[in-house]
Amino acid sequence: MRCVDCGVHYSVVDGRPILMTKECLAELNLRLESDDGQRMVKEYADSVEVSSPKPLPAWVRALRPPPIMYRYHDDLRQAPTAILFAEDGQERALVLNVGGGPHRVSEHEVTLNIGPFPGVDLVADAHNIPLADETVDAVFSLAVLEHVGDPQQVVREMMRVLKPGGVLYSEVPFIFFFHGYPSDYTRFTREGMRRLFSGLEGADIGMTHGPVSAVLQSANMVMLLLLPERFRLLHKLINGAFRWLLFPLKYLDLLLRRHPDAHILAGGFYVLGRKPARS
Repeated sequence: MRCVDCGVHYSVVDGRPILMTKECLAELNLRLESDDGQRMVKEYADSVEVSSPKPLPAWVRALRPPPIMYRYHDDLRQAPTAILFAEDGQERALVLNVGGGPHRVSEHEVTLNIGPFPGVDLVADAHNIPLADETVDAVFSLAVLEHVGDPQQVVREMMRVLKPGGVLYSEVPFIFFFHGYPSDYTRFTREGMRRLFSGLEGADIGMTHGPVSAVLQSANMVMLLLLPERFRLLHKLINGAFRWLLFPLKYLDLLLRRHPDAHILAGGFYVLGRKPARS
């Protein structure tokens, strides 16, 4: 693929354009070659849905420990985030998922990521989204901004490509452990979210996970750090026992959902708002 303005050529892999400069691509490839980067690549590969997956035995499903974090909004197709994909009964024509793949929420979704992973449509750097100004109807990013070097620039880019009146939704962790994907740089408080997304109109900012979930997740990680990793079976048994015994406590977050001070220990935050329409 060649840019008609500057003449720069870009490669195409499996029908997907790699719209990055050589320098940016080389830097990202180095990050993907790290241990955390390889875990990211493996997770994308393991997440691909097979047309006829082999069902797990019932006893395996029964023994699988439940998650210990309670998520307030676990389905983007439900309110309030359903507005990303349809409004007034009309499906949105183009929805950009920054950091998306391998799975899709909508058939109108275009996924952007740093590698040609399964389910990725456009390989690019979110700091420089290769789309024209005001071209997408909605844009969202789920737990992406903590992994980029300059989250303010990524937000500026998401706002740039969003049409006036378009909807933006983003989630970021707050009290959450380091997770390289392929690296991890930033956390935002509720006030930090307000400042980061100050360009949105009527922004709704709330918690994705509450304080109890955040404490349980942190305690789980501390427990795993105390166990030598070489004892893998013991590691799994104790981790499973911890989750089975304590997961009911996460539902206390339902009581804290409206607490005015719950944000000081929240697991994460979301923002939902619109780009101002032209005057």
